[in-house]
Amino acid sequence: NELMAVAPKHSDPEELLKLRKEFQAGTMTKYVDFLEGLIQKNGGVGFASTPSIADLSLWGTVKMIRTGDWTGIDATFFESYAGIVATVESIAKDDKVVAYYASRE
Repeated sequence: NELMAVAPKHSDPEELLKLRKEFQAGTMTKYVDFLEGLIQKNGGVGFASTPSIADLSLWGTVKMIRTGDWTGIDATFFESYAGIVATVESIAKDDKVVAYYASRE
């Protein structure tokens, strides 16, 4: 996704942490503020009236960050974004998403 594509990368672990902290405070915050605004304009849950590929992409990104897959990005970063949190929770509970993951066990 777009956010992952622009996240800093570096071979030096200390430099990576520095760059990611700056990224989170700048570019990432601006990007996520924009996404939150779109969700709020749509009523506070999701980018569309039904689950969309954008919702699924957001869910995957948030899930990766919450589990620590993005080195240097705060796992709780999204907690202050009510629309994003609501969208992620909605996708996680969606019958089709639940059924898909159940079929892969």
